[in-house]
Amino acid sequence: MKNKRPISLRRRLLLMITICWIVPVILIFLYITVSYRNSIIEKTEMLMEEWAKNFTSLHAQKIDEAIAISKKPSYELVIEKAWKKYKEGTISYREFYKEVNGNLISKFYNDNRFVISVFYLCDSPDRLYYTSRQPADYINTYHENVESEANKITSMDTSDAHVRIINNKLYIIRNMYTTTNYTKFGTLVLELNQDKLFGGMLKDKDYEMGFFINSNESMIYCDKSLNDGSKSDILQKLSSRYSTKENRTMIKIDSGAYTGLLYQQKFDDYHFGTVLVANKDIIYSELNEVKNRIILILMVIVPVFIYMLYFITRHITIPIGRMIEASRELEKGNIGMQIEGEPMPNAEFTYLLQSFNRMSSELKDIIDYAYNEELAKKEAQIIALQSQINPHFLNNTLEMMNWQARIAGDVEVSKMIEALSILLNYSMDRSNKKMIHLSEELRCADAYLYIASMRFGQRLHIEKEIDESLLDTLVPQLILQPIIENAVVHGVEVVKSGVIKLKVFKENDNVILQVINTGRSMTRDDIERIQNILNSKTEANTSLGIRNVNERIKLIYGEEYGLTILPISEGMTASTITIPCKPLDRPKSDNLHKFFMEKPTDANKLNE
Repeated sequence: MKNKRPISLRRRLLLMITICWIVPVILIFLYITVSYRNSIIEKTEMLMEEWAKNFTSLHAQKIDEAIAISKKPSYELVIEKAWKKYKEGTISYREFYKEVNGNLISKFYNDNRFVISVFYLCDSPDRLYYTSRQPADYINTYHENVESEANKITSMDTSDAHVRIINNKLYIIRNMYTTTNYTKFGTLVLELNQDKLFGGMLKDKDYEMGFFINSNESMIYCDKSLNDGSKSDILQKLSSRYSTKENRTMIKIDSGAYTGLLYQQKFDDYHFGTVLVANKDIIYSELNEVKNRIILILMVIVPVFIYMLYFITRHITIPIGRMIEASRELEKGNIGMQIEGEPMPNAEFTYLLQSFNRMSSELKDIIDYAYNEELAKKEAQIIALQSQINPHFLNNTLEMMNWQARIAGDVEVSKMIEALSILLNYSMDRSNKKMIHLSEELRCADAYLYIASMRFGQRLHIEKEIDESLLDTLVPQLILQPIIENAVVHGVEVVKSGVIKLKVFKENDNVILQVINTGRSMTRDDIERIQNILNSKTEANTSLGIRNVNERIKLIYGEEYGLTILPISEGMTASTITIPCKPLDRPKSDNLHKFFMEKPTDANKLNE
């Protein structure tokens, strides 16, 4: 069976409150409102939506008529022909101005749906041809408010009509192209007369209307009261929801004493957004009595509900949260941590807090004891492994033999005895040091190589590449000599002549000790056999030296370090020891959990 995660006490309490308290309250509210209140609201909102749609349809029809009129100068070719003659030089600028102004007067000045008509050539945007029903200072207003937007449209490669609301005024701006080769030569700007264009439309005293066109940055207010500061909040919310990507969508927003609608619809040349704002006290006046009764009920229920939530939070959820947080800290490895701070609000959680603190303290003591025990076992293992490759020889006897050889004048024998003495002193480790400088380890290796060179003579050639900056690096004792000995036995001894190359260098953050020897080429079976020896998968008396070197390095530094023996080319084998530049720090007792989590292989080896 699948283990299901139990539901928390907090959720159960919230569920109980919901079933025993919130649900009955909701049922009462529904009983009071659903049959009466919702029906009134639904009908009222339906009327508001229909009004917004009708408002949009009527206004869009008037704007489309104005756009159609703005396109007539292009079809009648009066301005286009005059421009061509002016460009050819057949008429003067005054005659061209007269032709343009005459056309603007006949099409727009005499039509009371337009207030201003402005035309300018694309190559001379500062020279305006215009007619106006407003005072003469209109040109200054044009330069301040309209000119920049008109120039943007002039830079576009389009003959579409662009409807813009600029400074609460409605404009139609379009580029004019020749009918023959479709060359843009001018731009026409028209301001619509809002009083004539929209003044004859019906208005409802309960609603305040306005609209956006193509942008929510500016708005036409059909009702002056819509611009009151009290409605700025709901207008801002409606404006933020306006998007030219929407088509035939209705958005409803409530804000304070007002409710608002935003109806959006796309047309051929523009996007129209109708804003309708209504006072709730007016449109929902019949619901005031219902609201008063609901408020009275809430005044009784809400304080009781708040106190219930406070009681549960204070006496249950907060104490549970403290206990859970402490458990998480303990799980992260903060062993021995104690729950401190203000006392628990009741006897039950006080007992749990005290029990948790005692358990955490006892757990720390147990783990500290286990850590010290494991650490001692690890040290014993290292010493035991070292003892296997540190046999005791008769060092004093060798010193007497060396003395006799010097008296006899046999220098070569004396040097060999001195080299052997160095090896024996080093292997016995009378100072009982675990880690030594790399220079000392190389001195032992040199002693062994001297003895080997005397044995093999010209059959053995020795090369060295030592990075002297690494000589002070601390390394485990007696790790190089067994590797060199293995290279001599399995390399030089089986051939007529051979090379032993000793390399010490740094690679990334590791120190590499490498012994390269010539000899018989390794087969796949040889490689597999050596891997089994290094991983302790074969009998104990086989190649004890290299196995112990590998095990000691892994015990001291971790499983990612150790010894590898692999062929690097035909007849050449490389024995490579990889250790970090600095010895790994021993884990501290207060971080034991992290130690075993990060180095599970070492922990398992110690447990075995």
